[in-house]
Amino acid sequence: MITLDTNNFGGASVTLRDFQSSTLCVLSGKITVDPAHSSYMAATRLELDLPVGFTMVRSAISNAILVSNAPIYRYGTVLQCWIEDNRLCIEKLTLWDTFGPYEIYINAAFVTRCYRGEFLPTTLYYPSVLNTDQFGIGFARYVDAADFVYYTGRLSSLPDYDNYGQGPFTVLLSGFATDVLVEIPLIVHGVLLPDQKGSMITIGSFENGNLTFSYQEGAVNLSGKGALFNFFALRGSIY
Repeated sequence: MITLDTNNFGGASVTLRDFQSSTLCVLSGKITVDPAHSSYMAATRLELDLPVGFTMVRSAISNAILVSNAPIYRYGTVLQCWIEDNRLCIEKLTLWDTFGPYEIYINAAFVTRCYRGEFLPTTLYYPSVLNTDQFGIGFARYVDAADFVYYTGRLSSLPDYDNYGQGPFTVLLSGFATDVLVEIPLIVHGVLLPDQKGSMITIGSFENGNLTFSYQEGAVNLSGKGALFNFFALRGSIY
């Protein structure tokens, strides 16, 4: 666990779960950003000072996900993020600033630039859905390391809002780690609305090997199909 006390956008201290090595770092957590703060408005990118002694000084580009506070549909998108001169740097995007504070979710791995070393072999797993009467899985891939996991997947069918309401809904999975607790954005594909900017997003959480999520109240245009997500998370993660 690391705490990032200083940033250039006027935000509060941020606590992130972390795994560090000389060639790979994993960070997991979320950052709250207030677009009305004067420091944020002056910043060209978001920067958070990493603790003294953080293993990686610079990294290649990784990713974070911006989740806006737009009403009903919390639109958002993928942001570039990276480590540079002992700072966590995040691309600044102002498209949804008028809706007030927003969150940036970081569940990502960072690798050194121009890495030329050897990659250690990993075992690939294929989780499956147990409650197939409610959910269908398009694909799922899962890497299990000693300190962290990586999951990428798509749900081919979900309960739609019009018939099943707001939830919460739980996807019962077989074959995924039970010691991971992580909050993640889900990109939920619905009906494309006029002038839509970004993807429709809701927030889910993995706990005890299962995924639980809810829809925002009034989200009648969600079709219930095609939820996308991928993330790195620490074993035994807590928020």
